[in-house]
Amino acid sequence: MAIAHIADGRLRVFDARSGRLLGMINTGFAGNFAVSADSADIYIATTYLSRGGRGERTDVLEVWDAQTLAFKHEVVLPPRRAQTLNYRGLVSVSANGRFVWVQNATPASSITVVDLAEQKVATEIQTPGCWGTLPAAAHPARFGMLCSDGRITTVTLNDQGQEADRQLSDVLFDADRDAWFHSAERIGDRYFFLSFLGRITEVDLSGPSARQVAQQGFVSAQQARQGWRPGGYQAFAVHPGGRWAVVAMHDQGREGSHKLPAKQLWTVDLTSGRRVATAPGQGTASLTFSRNGQRLQALDG
Repeated sequence: MAIAHIADGRLRVFDARSGRLLGMINTGFAGNFAVSADSADIYIATTYLSRGGRGERTDVLEVWDAQTLAFKHEVVLPPRRAQTLNYRGLVSVSANGRFVWVQNATPASSITVVDLAEQKVATEIQTPGCWGTLPAAAHPARFGMLCSDGRITTVTLNDQGQEADRQLSDVLFDADRDAWFHSAERIGDRYFFLSFLGRITEVDLSGPSARQVAQQGFVSAQQARQGWRPGGYQAFAVHPGGRWAVVAMHDQGREGSHKLPAKQLWTVDLTSGRRVATAPGQGTASLTFSRNGQRLQALDG
């Protein structure tokens, strides 16, 4: 999303090694996107107004070819799509590749289920108090949602994309004392969540109900007194091997500083919770590893 031209967004594709711009796709009004598991398709959920910045609203899920950046087809959505900044999980794809889940906000929270095989909306699932979708890998059509009461709701769909089961996890965090960043890191059914005060929690989403696997705090008492806290939009990245996380950190942190860019990048051992390396922060606001784990890519905030 670009605030200066919010109704006329762009998704830009770069060569990650050279930084060369390869092409662009129009993303309309505050569009969000996901990529298919085989990297063949890009799914963009967006809004168009008939007069550009005003007029009749149409929400769509667009399917674009990821190699040629050519438009393929679209599915018209209910006009309730969440028009938000770009975060992971606001558009996501089921493990079987058949369904795309689109976050809605009216401001009530719900999920539109798009059936890609039928090229139509299958249903809308009401999800009060929960936000975003966390696809499971072990089930063809199951996702979790982070909820304001500190739990994860797990929703399982049937073959037609209708809700078949819904279960709540135990309470995993206290949003008043130490909230979680919404953007999670994923390795299969292992999801890693980062808290505002510097704690990483691993959750298993393979079953009908999410369960906590491990939790490590990595900010020492002395560092906490100096106000060292994570910050950014995608404020950390977990290496594909699952051993390390790199976290964007700032000092003199306070309530509300959780989106500040990094003064330092901390590498954390996920087994021990020990900080094993630091690097200059470079103003980083978002982090991600390449799929092979050989490159760490950072967005200057």
